[in-house]
Amino acid sequence: MRARRHVIACLVGAYLLAMGFLGGMIVSAMRFDHRRAVILAELDDTSTRVRAKLMLLEHDATRTAGLR
Repeated sequence: MRARRHVIACLVGAYLLAMGFLGGMIVSAMRFDHRRAVILAELDDTSTRVRAKLMLLEHDATRTAGLR
Protein backbone atom coordinates (compact mmCIF):
# COMPACT_ATOMS: atom_id res chain seq x y z
CA MET A 1 0.00 0.00 0.00
CA ARG A 2 2.86 2.36 0.82
CA ALA A 3 4.55 1.72 -2.54
CA ARG A 4 1.28 2.44 -4.34
CA ARG A 5 0.98 5.84 -2.60
CA HIS A 6 4.59 6.59 -3.48
CA VAL A 7 3.97 5.82 -7.18
CA ILE A 8 0.80 7.94 -7.21
CA ALA A 9 2.65 10.82 -5.52
CA CYS A 10 5.44 10.58 -8.09
CA LEU A 11 2.95 10.57 -10.97
CA VAL A 12 1.10 13.58 -9.56
CA GLY A 13 4.41 15.38 -9.07
CA ALA A 14 5.52 14.61 -12.62
CA TYR A 15 2.16 15.80 -13.95
CA LEU A 16 2.38 19.08 -12.02
CA LEU A 17 5.97 19.58 -13.15
CA ALA A 18 5.04 18.98 -16.79
CA MET A 19 2.02 21.32 -16.59
CA GLY A 20 4.19 24.01 -14.99
CA PHE A 21 6.80 23.64 -17.70
CA LEU A 22 4.23 23.81 -20.51
CA GLY A 23 2.48 26.75 -18.87
CA GLY A 24 5.79 28.57 -18.63
CA MET A 25 6.47 27.93 -22.30
CA ILE A 26 3.06 29.31 -23.26
CA VAL A 27 3.52 32.45 -21.16
CA SER A 28 7.00 32.97 -22.61
CA ALA A 29 5.66 32.66 -26.15
CA MET A 30 2.85 35.11 -25.41
CA ARG A 31 5.27 37.66 -23.96
CA PHE A 32 7.57 37.26 -26.98
CA ASP A 33 4.64 37.75 -29.38
CA HIS A 34 3.60 40.91 -27.51
CA ARG A 35 7.11 42.37 -27.69
CA ARG A 36 7.35 41.41 -31.36
CA ALA A 37 4.02 43.10 -32.12
CA VAL A 38 5.17 46.32 -30.42
CA ILE A 39 8.45 46.35 -32.37
CA LEU A 40 6.69 45.62 -35.67
CA ALA A 41 4.17 48.42 -35.01
CA GLU A 42 7.02 50.87 -34.38
CA LEU A 43 8.78 49.67 -37.53
CA ASP A 44 5.61 50.10 -39.59
CA ASP A 45 5.06 53.60 -38.19
CA THR A 46 8.66 54.60 -38.90
CA SER A 47 8.51 53.15 -42.42
CA THR A 48 5.31 55.08 -43.14
CA ARG A 49 6.87 58.33 -41.93
CA VAL A 50 10.03 57.74 -44.00
CA ARG A 51 7.98 57.00 -47.14
CA ALA A 52 5.93 60.15 -46.59
CA LYS A 53 9.10 62.21 -46.18
CA LEU A 54 10.61 60.70 -49.35
CA MET A 55 7.42 61.43 -51.29
CA LEU A 56 7.52 65.03 -50.05
CA LEU A 57 11.16 65.38 -51.10
CA GLU A 58 10.35 63.92 -54.51
CA HIS A 59 7.41 66.27 -54.91
CA ASP A 60 9.57 69.27 -54.00
CA ALA A 61 12.31 68.12 -56.40
CA THR A 62 9.87 67.81 -59.32
CA ARG A 63 8.32 71.19 -58.54
CA THR A 64 11.70 72.94 -58.43
CA ALA A 65 12.85 71.10 -61.58
CA GLY A 66 9.72 72.32 -63.37
CA LEU A 67 10.48 75.94 -62.45
CA ARG A 68 13.91 75.82 -64.11
